[in-house]
Formats: sequence, C-alpha cells, structure tokens
Amino acid sequence: MSLDFNDVKIPVFERWFGSWQVSVNRRGFEASELSAAYDAEAELWEEKIARLGFPGGYRRLVRAVLPALSCGAGQQLDVLDCGIGTGTLSLAFAAEVRQPYALSAVDISPCMLSEACSNLRDNGVSVDASVSDIRDMPHPGNRFDLVMCAHVIEHLPDPKAALEEIHRVLKPGGHLLLVATRKSWIGAYIQLKWRTHRLSQDKIAGWLEDSGLEVLGIPETGQGRWMQSWSTAFLARKINN
Repeated sequence: MSLDFNDVKIPVFERWFGSWQVSVNRRGFEASELSAAYDAEAELWEEKIARLGFPGGYRRLVRAVLPALSCGAGQQLDVLDCGIGTGTLSLAFAAEVRQPYALSAVDISPCMLSEACSNLRDNGVSVDASVSDIRDMPHPGNRFDLVMCAHVIEHLPDPKAALEEIHRVLKPGGHLLLVATRKSWIGAYIQLKWRTHRLSQDKIAGWLEDSGLEVLGIPETGQGRWMQSWSTAFLARKINN
C-alpha cells in the first residue's frame, strides 16, 4: 500500500459565506518528518506527559475498560500498543491487568520506541517491538485480543487507513482502546504544532463503524483537568473479518 502522507490534506478551517466556501487545508507531516519530530521529543516526552497527569489518567482509563476484556481465567491476552510512544499506556495496562498477556508494540519513531522498551524493561514488562507505520504493520491478521492506540490517528492525513489496519490485526471479537485528541482549545494548539486533525466524537465513531468496529462505549479519560481537556477515548470491538 502507498504510505504517502500527502495523499490527503488535513483540514484547518472551513466556512460558508453566502454562496462562497472558504477552506484552508494543511499538508500533513510525511512519515519521515513525523518520525524525526518525535525522535527529537523522545528524551523529555515522559516527563512532559507525567506533568500533565497522563500516567494516572491512563490507569483509570484501563481500569474502567478491563472488565470488558476478560477472556477467561488464566488465558493469555495478546496485546498490541500502536504508536506506543514512551510506553505510558502500556505501563498503565501492566499496572492494572491481572491476567497473563503478551505485549507487542509499534511506533514510527525509533527513539520513542527505544525509550518505551527501556521504560517497560525497568518495570519488568517484556515487549516485542517494531519500528513501523501503523497503517502497514508487520503482524498477521486476526492475531490480537486487544489493540491500544493513544494519540496517533489524528496525526495521519487519513486516519481511517490506520483503523482498517487495526481491524485487520484484531481477532474477531477483539477490542480496540482508542484515545485521540479532543476537539477543544488544547486540540487547536496540538493541531497547529503537530498538523493533526481536530476530531469530534461523532467523526471518530463514524470512522470506527466504517472500519468494521462496533463502538461499545466512551469511557472517561481520567480525573485530571489536563487529561480530560486533552483526550477522548473509545472502546470498540471487531465485529467481522
């Protein structure tokens, strides 16, 4: 498949003035540009998001969705973290889950992935990690019980391509825990800095359903003001092959 980030432009502004439509689009980062941008942020990323309350917020989020993920006492879960960053969501999952699981991870940034592997290793968590674009992952279809994806799809000119790839690697009945940047004043700042989409809950829900994923709920993203202002979350399930 083509991985050209320029195939689709990211909308910034659109208004009708009488019979005139004015719209402004922005070219998204190319894959190499996005990788380099996150490589540059990797060393201090964990410290930044910790100050914003993301570790605790992710733990509360994971705690809220875990009852839906149980697949039987003692049965191992196969889990994939798409766009793992420095590993904050995977660490939250490790702190809350009580059944055995095997963790895989992908990220487009080698430096972010290296930080994640180090952070997970320091906390006794093993991970099978790959540098990869989440729109073209190196995993077989129908493999994972759970895919986690936090603050990634809004970076892509066509987020539906990533959701379709996530659908491919999920087992039938498998779950997706998706976190995205909320459409808010913080989202506007993120859009300007990182050239991301500002995504409404309705738009995300529509993309999930178009990709063959059933929306099960919109769990709270934690109690901290920054976390709630920044993020919206979805729990979805694969309903077909």
